[in-house]
Amino acid sequence: MGKDGSWKVDLETAREKYMAEIADLDKAKQELRKIRQDCNTFMEEKTGAIEQAAEAERTAKANMERASELSKEIAAVHESVDQLKLACVQEQEEEAKIYAEKNVQKQSYKAKLEESAEKLLALKKETDADLAKSLEAQLAETMSEIEALRKEMDSAKSSDLDTVKVVTAELDDAKDSLLKVAEEESTLQTLVETLKLDLENVKKEHSDLKEKEAETESLAGGLHVKLRKAKSELEVAVAEEAKARGASEEMISTLHQLTLETENAKLEAEEMKMQAEDLKKEAEATRMALEEAEKKLKVAMEEAEEAKSAEAEARDQIKILSEKTTAARSSTSEAGARITLSRDEFDSLSRKVEELDNLAEIRVGAAMAQVEAVKASEYEALKKLEATQKEIDYIKTATQEALKKAEMAEAAKKAVEGELRRWREREQKKAAEAASRILAETHMNYRSSPQSYTVQKEKPSEKFMESHLKMHSPIETKKQNTQENIMETHKLQKAKTSVSKKKVLMPSISGIFHKKKNQVEGNSPSYLPGEKPVW
Repeated sequence: MGKDGSWKVDLETAREKYMAEIADLDKAKQELRKIRQDCNTFMEEKTGAIEQAAEAERTAKANMERASELSKEIAAVHESVDQLKLACVQEQEEEAKIYAEKNVQKQSYKAKLEESAEKLLALKKETDADLAKSLEAQLAETMSEIEALRKEMDSAKSSDLDTVKVVTAELDDAKDSLLKVAEEESTLQTLVETLKLDLENVKKEHSDLKEKEAETESLAGGLHVKLRKAKSELEVAVAEEAKARGASEEMISTLHQLTLETENAKLEAEEMKMQAEDLKKEAEATRMALEEAEKKLKVAMEEAEEAKSAEAEARDQIKILSEKTTAARSSTSEAGARITLSRDEFDSLSRKVEELDNLAEIRVGAAMAQVEAVKASEYEALKKLEATQKEIDYIKTATQEALKKAEMAEAAKKAVEGELRRWREREQKKAAEAASRILAETHMNYRSSPQSYTVQKEKPSEKFMESHLKMHSPIETKKQNTQENIMETHKLQKAKTSVSKKKVLMPSISGIFHKKKNQVEGNSPSYLPGEKPVW
């Protein structure tokens, strides 16, 4: 029972190891799925980066168009300022002309007044009173004309002053608008300079993005090649794993069949032992029945002897009676007398003799039948004992063969476990070396790969700053994802190597089982890996 328990524990350990290998394979498949997801994420990020670069180009074009529009607006403002300046100059020239004309008119009016005054004095001197009256009338008329001219001059002055005020106000407004336009022009020039700087930075970042994109495309191409290679190797590993799983399942089924056969052999041995005990009990009962039959036979023989003796005694009595009767007859014949027996007495004597004969025959027949029955039961009991002894010998032989097979299965299982342990040690050593080599290569690749970059800008606009942050962040994420993809690919290659080694292990296991199989003598219901059960 201890060997069976340890064998079951070892079988469970082998199953657990097999399930652990299956779990490792599933883990490798999950890592491959993760690599595929990372690759898809990388492609999506690459597409996003391309879209962001296109958006940056569109933004740069829009900024250039805006700058050209602002330049056109500035040129239009300059033209309007020039026109306003020309208008101001024209207004000033017209105002100067108006002032000059007014001065000429004033001078002409003064000259006319002086001339009129002189004429009046001359007329006063030259003419008489009548003439003086007429002259006074003319003077009054002239004075009224002068007054009218003065009023016209005053009204012209007032209208000229209003015009000058309006022109002055317009000039002030034009100056204010010119100042505003100048301020807006300086602001626009500053904005244009900022946009130029942003455009230069965008161009520089765009060129850097193109370089990064070329690098990422090369990395993506390498990852795609590795992914295709990993897919092909994974397919080969899956096929080999299916073969290994079939062989392992066959081995497990064989071990399970051996276990069942061992259990069945044990159960059959127990059952045979119970049957042997029952047969022993039956043999004991048969022996007791034989002894009892022998006793009955002895009693029957004694009764038969008694019957024979009684029969002999009866015959002796009959003989004696016959002799007596003969003697009596002879004596009576000699004496002339006659002895007579009654018919009833003679019949009774005859019946007694017949009854005694029949009783003796019946007792002898019963005794002989009982003896025959006892002999037959004894013969059957002997046959049962012989059959039981043969079955016990067969059970012992089958039990020994089952124990021998169990020991062989135990030895084969230990050999398989030793081979698995040595293979695992070799695989762990190779995996550690491969992991250290991959880490070293990854570290060197990480050092040799271009690092993340930043672009210094002077006074960037908020819109361009947001677009720059949106474009810059996925590049860093893309680089991290690329390094993670490289590590996952190396992990997948290591898992693939671990799975591919199973193919090398299974033939050695099958060879071990075949060697153990060749050592077994005689027919066996067990089936080792590679054998086909015959039903």
